[in-house]
Amino acid sequence: MTYNKILVPYDSSKPSETALEHAIQIAKMSGISSAVNTTVNVILLHVVKDIPVPVTFGAGLFKSKKTGDMITLEQYLKDITLEIKTDVKKMFEENIDKYRNIENVSLQSQVLIGDPSDEVIKFANDKQVDLIIMGTTGLSGFSKFVFGSVARNVSEKAKCPVMLVR
Repeated sequence: MTYNKILVPYDSSKPSETALEHAIQIAKMSGISSAVNTTVNVILLHVVKDIPVPVTFGAGLFKSKKTGDMITLEQYLKDITLEIKTDVKKMFEENIDKYRNIENVSLQSQVLIGDPSDEVIKFANDKQVDLIIMGTTGLSGFSKFVFGSVARNVSEKAKCPVMLVR
């Protein structure tokens, strides 16, 4: 079986770096083994967690980092989220340059805002991804209960195969 689109949820952590390395190896093998020697797309996806604002906190005003104007907490958090999104795009460029010139592998990156599990699943479905490769920290017990597991949620709900790597 060959894969044309491989999705790697990526946050520059060691587990996501390991997942990316596996994705690159699988992409190279898929590109070589294809009868027409096609290019395999590896898509790195980082999801910036949206910060919900409780209604009771909406009345305060904060000084905007950009303009210096007074803005609502909701707008302040949106500005911070967009700033994080910009920083993540820079991180992508710095961390994935070494993978850019691999024959038969096309590397793309995408940054979204929302719930990580939901956004990974939605993106994979919308883009008709063939395989998701995710790093996992292997949390167990109380930590897993408290923090949940993006990898677990994606592996349970994704329509395509999911590979979890440590």
